[in-house]
Amino acid sequence: MKTGERWVRQNDLLNNKKGSALIAALLLVAVSGIMGATILFATSTELQISGNYRRAIQTFYAAEAGLVEAQRRLRGGPTSNPVFLGDLVSPHQPNWSVYVFPQAGWKFAEDPTYNALLTNYVPLSGNPTNTLVQQNSVQSDLEYWTKVHHKTEHDAEQAGHRQASPHYLDGDGVTTLHSKNNRGQLVRFGYPLSISVKPEQFTTTLQSLYPPIEVITSHGQVEEADAILQAEVFHPAGPPLWAPVYVGNQLGLSGSRITIQGMDACGLFSVGLPPISMASSATLMGTASLAGNPAKPQVSLIALGLDQQINRLKKGATLVTSNLIGVNVGSATSPAVQYAEPSNGTLIVSQVTGYGILLVKGNVQIAAPFQWEGLVVVSGQATFGGGLGSSILNGALYADRVQVPNNDVSITLNTCPIAKTLRMLPVQILNWRQLL
Repeated sequence: MKTGERWVRQNDLLNNKKGSALIAALLLVAVSGIMGATILFATSTELQISGNYRRAIQTFYAAEAGLVEAQRRLRGGPTSNPVFLGDLVSPHQPNWSVYVFPQAGWKFAEDPTYNALLTNYVPLSGNPTNTLVQQNSVQSDLEYWTKVHHKTEHDAEQAGHRQASPHYLDGDGVTTLHSKNNRGQLVRFGYPLSISVKPEQFTTTLQSLYPPIEVITSHGQVEEADAILQAEVFHPAGPPLWAPVYVGNQLGLSGSRITIQGMDACGLFSVGLPPISMASSATLMGTASLAGNPAKPQVSLIALGLDQQINRLKKGATLVTSNLIGVNVGSATSPAVQYAEPSNGTLIVSQVTGYGILLVKGNVQIAAPFQWEGLVVVSGQATFGGGLGSSILNGALYADRVQVPNNDVSITLNTCPIAKTLRMLPVQILNWRQLL
């Protein structure tokens, strides 16, 4: 009996071990299931995060593409830039705005800031004031839409401009706040006063050489994800315009056939400027027929760094690799920006008719006949001599040294070709932010 009882108890123990193994197996299955579910959940979460990150990057790049397109299309004018979308009305309109989108089916209702009081153009090639919603981007494979409008006092006030914390130099004297229905003056970027030495944001009630700042808002949209970027851009202002002739070191005038006129042929400077501006260390030798307001040379507030001015303006310029002889450069409707750095130190310019900006890193020798509408900036010496006929510059001349021997030379302040040509240069970003 004892033997049987021992066998029974041993058999019970064996049965108990099988039960423990079963329990252990079930626990292992449960743990494995939990681990699997955890791994699956983690993987799913990682995939979601990865997908969200991908969409965020794609929407950001799409919005950035909209910013870049608008910047390119704000450069120049309708003749020089076939996809130009800027404001063609002069003086510019505070309520001007345009939309750009590469996909059909967009609606104004998609813009939460839509304002029916703005022009809301959808510019097309040959029809810059179109208002019918049509695909008008130069791209078609990206999902974004972009809005551009002139910066106004209302925009600056929305960003925090107050008398106590000014964002711009207020030139109209109105201190009350504005609204989206009364946007105030345009905010420009340039030199607000004839004695200004550096460009800044300002408003004015007068005509201005300097166009308004443009506000570009670009919305990228990919798989119901959104990114919104906004940039304020400006057209380069060039050097400060103190007179039709600026010299940093020496001005030599010889003969009775030299005329320098400081009264603006364009009329943007209605009271005129002095004929000559000179750095404090510069010297003047000789005489010429001078006119302006005042009619005698003036000492400038600072000495301009001409190399620095040239470096700022040469972005987007055409490189001149040989002397300019017997050629036409640019036109009134399509000004040119030319940059020369002659290997022998001197650029020869002779029998040239030009419209735009001529930048010379070095010296320039100008021989008649010569006629230029716009801006000439020379880091070294500009010499007018030789040739037959007259040399006429309508615009402004900046040089370290200027020599005019006994030749027929006329230099007249004209801000119209200067303003038009500065807009041929690429716009630059004043500030940038991501709204979403």
